[in-house]
Amino acid sequence: MRAATGQGAGVAPRPRQDLVPHTVPALVFKALARARGGATAVDLLRNGQLSKRMLMVRALRRAADGHPEEGIAEAAYRALVELNRRDRATWHEVMLHPYLDEGLTRALTALDRGLPTDLRWLEQLTADPGRRAWHRVDALCDGTALELRLADHGPFREAHGHELADPLTAGQAQEWTQALRAAWTVLVRRHPWHAQTIAAGLTTVVPLRPNPDGTEVSSAARRAFGAVASSLPDDPVLLALTLVHEFLHVQLGALLDLLPLHGPPTDARYHAPWRPDPRPAGALLQGTYAHLGVTDFWRTEVASGTGNERARREYDTWREHTDTAAGTLLESGELLPAGERFVTELREAVRRRSVPAGTLRGRADLVHDLRGLGLRAGDTVLVHSALSTVGPVSNGAETMVSALSEVLGPGGTLVMYTPAPDDARARTPAPAAYTAPGFGVGVLAETVRARPAALRSAHPRSSFTALGAQADYITSDHSPDCSLGEESPLGRLEKLGARVLLLGIGFEACTAFHLAEYRVPSRLAGLPEGADPHLDSSPFAALGAAFEATGAVRSGRVGHAHCRLFDFADAVAFAVGRLADRADGADRADGADGADRE
Repeated sequence: MRAATGQGAGVAPRPRQDLVPHTVPALVFKALARARGGATAVDLLRNGQLSKRMLMVRALRRAADGHPEEGIAEAAYRALVELNRRDRATWHEVMLHPYLDEGLTRALTALDRGLPTDLRWLEQLTADPGRRAWHRVDALCDGTALELRLADHGPFREAHGHELADPLTAGQAQEWTQALRAAWTVLVRRHPWHAQTIAAGLTTVVPLRPNPDGTEVSSAARRAFGAVASSLPDDPVLLALTLVHEFLHVQLGALLDLLPLHGPPTDARYHAPWRPDPRPAGALLQGTYAHLGVTDFWRTEVASGTGNERARREYDTWREHTDTAAGTLLESGELLPAGERFVTELREAVRRRSVPAGTLRGRADLVHDLRGLGLRAGDTVLVHSALSTVGPVSNGAETMVSALSEVLGPGGTLVMYTPAPDDARARTPAPAAYTAPGFGVGVLAETVRARPAALRSAHPRSSFTALGAQADYITSDHSPDCSLGEESPLGRLEKLGARVLLLGIGFEACTAFHLAEYRVPSRLAGLPEGADPHLDSSPFAALGAAFEATGAVRSGRVGHAHCRLFDFADAVAFAVGRLADRADGADRADGADGADRE
């Protein structure tokens, strides 16, 4: 998407500017495909919407030239240019009004067909965004806030395709507020990555009427970024699920505005397991992506032990449906290369190992297992985890964090790796104040990060979060030029005599081995002083197996999860030797190859 330029006599100036395309970084693309885009992805999508909408306003100005609507279109354009110069925040509010895109599309279509169009709504919008007249909903849970508006009146809301509810009474608005606050608690405490995404991008909820038979309905409109529509279920879990499901539709629509994932529409239709009617490829992609969110939601409900038989049934059903639909898309021949990558990532996310069935575990059960593994009071421990492997846990990650904290005691410290895909952290030097979600990490790391007492290192990409007695020492002064080396929390952990707990996950996730990479001279050869070496985790699984064979690793189970516990410094020392030998071997091989060539 590129911004339009041009000059005109007797009209608002159109300054020349270079045309800069929007790009989707590979890491953000991968995170979006796995329904883990977070605030970083929402910011990128929002910026794309701003560009798209300004282009549409310019297009409307040109299309209205010579028509009765010319005056309003010109005045609206001038007003937006002036507003952008004078009050950037209000300009954003106008440009991100959820129904601006829909209104502009209808106006442009009418003018293109030679039909009249009423632009008074645009004139009013540029003067007053109008969202202030909608009921405001504020929700706060564990320090994470959500601000929404209930759009119970106004044009273009019928784009959601369902019968709109009547304007809300004060009592009905309060009912919605209480329901949304209850749903927000579910999201923050059990689905923190979805909570962060929704807080960053969802601005508007449109109340709908239920179906005549009383079943609930919900919808996202293709040209209504930031808005979802829903009737009001009486279960906060189902309302939380609705927000997740529909906002994924919103995100995919905004991504498609930046990056096409499939070719032009064809006559081909494909089976969607959740519908009786075959669907075109684009519609099947939308449904598959939104149902990735449904699968992920019920998976977490199973793991948290809160959903009982319903959660297990829903998870099994939607996992199979979504996996089937992803396969259909990949075989359709209609996906572009970017779409094939997107759906491949999506399917891998769906195929994450299933949550094992079993007895619901509480805090006392986890404490017993962790102590049996060898974790002690006063330990400083770096944890890498796949919480779902533990099996159903009462209240999920919150209970696991509480169990770890109980075992470690007031003198211990719990540390998690909480990286990010961009340089957002560099803009927030105070670790405790930085609240953006981790990138590519699980629910346990996110739950630790969200604890009020947790501290986070201020590295732009490779930060760590710590909770406990040594948290300040571990997270302070993380050098921006040292991702995972001596001047990172890994160096501090080694000095503290820390331990590493791999909870249901293998050595491939062991960040301690990265510290060893900084100590292999060949990794630093030719680099500027202080520069990070090229980090490569591909040998970590084999490296860990060899380390485990020395007898230095304690193994056991926490719930169903196979776990490993070992000393941080021992693992680093072992890895330095093995990585150095590996580098020397590669150098000798390179030398031999060179001799042969000569």
